[in-house]
Amino acid sequence: MTPRDRIRRGLRFASLYLNAALLLAAVAAAPTARAQTWTEAGDAGELVGTAQSTSGSGSLTSISGTLSSHGDVDMYCVQLTSVPPSGLPLVSVACTMQADPTPYIFAASGLGVDTNMTCAGGLKQAVAPNFSLVPGQYYVAIAHGDYSANSAGGNIWQTAYMGPMWPNGPGAGSPLTSWIGPLTVVAPAPYTLILNPNYFVFCDTATPVETSSWGALKARFGD
Repeated sequence: MTPRDRIRRGLRFASLYLNAALLLAAVAAAPTARAQTWTEAGDAGELVGTAQSTSGSGSLTSISGTLSSHGDVDMYCVQLTSVPPSGLPLVSVACTMQADPTPYIFAASGLGVDTNMTCAGGLKQAVAPNFSLVPGQYYVAIAHGDYSANSAGGNIWQTAYMGPMWPNGPGAGSPLTSWIGPLTVVAPAPYTLILNPNYFVFCDTATPVETSSWGALKARFGD
């Protein structure tokens, strides 16, 4: 091999490794850039067993979807990363009146954590309750304001408009089994659940697959 050939080969490998570094950096950065929000895929279920799992990397800032009918309830799986102080807003949704959709937080077991049926300052805000939350899997849900979450023992929350509420109904000690409310004809209601990004991440955390990235490099630059 001549000196010129050695130089050409060296430049080729230098270009290969530079492009490899740039591609892997882009793969690592892309999930964080695009994974701040989740959009409902199809129709999210209304119970823990049928909830939609969010998937991505980094903090989860919002979940958008549509309540297709008055009886539609949407529930999503998320992860809580640390213990929030009591009273800190965790999940919010915009509102103009009390009957607008209401946010809910449930534990992985289906036990209620908090809700807020009161529209104040243009928001309904479910907050961290007065008992400590253990980091891990949780569920956030949204339903029309006159729908109620129920367990085998009855309503999980009282339906009076009292601001943020931890479970205070006769069914508070049992997991969610159903939602009950009037059958009213309403137009589809788009919503955006605003999550506190300091405490929530996706239910399923995506990780870059290095093997696939290297395979793409080989396909482009050869062995």
